Amino acid sequence: MQLTNKSIAKTVEKIEKFFESANVSKKDKIKICLMIEESLLRYQEKFGEDKNFELVTRKWFGTPKILIKIKGTPYNPIEDNSEENIFSEQIIKNLSNYEQAGLIYRYENGCNEITAATNKEIKNLKIPGGSNTISILLAIFLAIFIKEFFSPTAQIFITDKIVTPILNKLFGVIIAVNIPLIFTSIVASICSMENVSMLHDLSLKIFKRFLSILFFVSVTATAISEIFFQVIKFDFGEILQQNHDEMQKVFDLILSIIPKNIIEPFISENVLQIVVLALITGVCITILGERVQDIKNLILNLQKIIIKMVDIVFKIIPLIIFLCVFKIILLNSIEEILSVWKIVATQYSIYIFLSLLMLFKNYFLYKIKILDFLKTIYPVCVITFTTASGSASMPKNIEICREKLKISKTLCDFYIPLSHPMCPIMKTVAFIVWTFFAAQFSGEQITLSQLFIIIFFSIQFAISSSNSGGGGMMAMMTLLLTQINFSVDSIGVIMIADIFVAQISGVVEIIVRDCNLIDFSRKINWK
Repeated sequence: MQLTNKSIAKTVEKIEKFFESANVSKKDKIKICLMIEESLLRYQEKFGEDKNFELVTRKWFGTPKILIKIKGTPYNPIEDNSEENIFSEQIIKNLSNYEQAGLIYRYENGCNEITAATNKEIKNLKIPGGSNTISILLAIFLAIFIKEFFSPTAQIFITDKIVTPILNKLFGVIIAVNIPLIFTSIVASICSMENVSMLHDLSLKIFKRFLSILFFVSVTATAISEIFFQVIKFDFGEILQQNHDEMQKVFDLILSIIPKNIIEPFISENVLQIVVLALITGVCITILGERVQDIKNLILNLQKIIIKMVDIVFKIIPLIIFLCVFKIILLNSIEEILSVWKIVATQYSIYIFLSLLMLFKNYFLYKIKILDFLKTIYPVCVITFTTASGSASMPKNIEICREKLKISKTLCDFYIPLSHPMCPIMKTVAFIVWTFFAAQFSGEQITLSQLFIIIFFSIQFAISSSNSGGGGMMAMMTLLLTQINFSVDSIGVIMIADIFVAQISGVVEIIVRDCNLIDFSRKINWK
């Protein structure tokens, strides 16, 4: 077959049917098909449409396997980071890293070969939250047992002398790997934005829109969170009239973000100063361009190493959740633990408000019927809900936006993949709600200067957080609470709540993002 668009489409369809016949999980099938399609398109761009390729499908001892072979000079499409590619290196990395399947490139006997193999779907009992849920249940049972059969003195000894020191060390490890991750992620993001801006002249408008959306979402989440938790202790009217203390604190905070030297922010774990250093570094690298290409490559490679370190360290996340929940149950009453409902109720309230706001906005401005719109994007929502992955539903989302919502192909191909890392709406909501809950749980109140930090870090950490599920979110949440001097004891309860909202949050993000995409396409007349 030749590398024409028609042949590529037929090949992907054939691969999809092959894996369906082999009882492969839907998630693995979608990710493999997306990666194969992207790889073939890159081969097409590299070698031209006249180049022939071969597809081989086999089953080795019941394991389904496909092989793509193309004769020619060595070219690895999986690791191609050229500026012309729509999918960024991070998106390709996320799609390549999945548990049951693997995509391998090699060059042998004058042929480029891509092999994809996966296991059959094992129909295990699926537990929402996975290992985190198991950790929570084990912690609850053990804590109840100790409460029942151990004396109060023994309970205090266990929490103060054993659990608390271990937790402090584990949280220290989490912070140690995430601080360099924040620095390298920001620098890498700025460097990649230079590449993105070369792809399309709409990039600046899109980035401005992302920023305005995240700011609006932050304000909305703050207002609704205050209704449930009531932990803000300042009054804006009073501040403007006579009380200048809080304004002075905000001013001092702004001045304090300028670091005295390059090393001190990393030693003192001052994330605000680290963010400033990262922004300056990223801008300087972008300005200097090819003259510091080696430095840019060094930071990008360093980011890969740190991400791998984070992946390894995140293996201890279930242990941290276990110890947090165990400690909370031993030291608090059942009523305090059941306050987890407030987190769930707050997040769902924000989800409903944002969804309805976007849906009615498009209805009144563009006469798009709400039920018709929801029916149109329903397949995307199903994929997102069942796989708990925005990446898995991205190809279907792009297809529906192009064909059924009649949005420009160029805009869809650019806006949707870029929105995943650069406009994480639901992550931002989660960080703000969790911080308000942590304040109430710890008996703290939020000042004006702390609110400034919470909103800033919620947006920044939502963008910088690793795509490692609840583990990455918990790690960043630990940093956020540390920066505003709040106790991290509430982390366990927060992770319990996350089990009830994690999957639905992805569906809401699809609704809000697609509504914004429609609005954006109409305003720039890209229909």
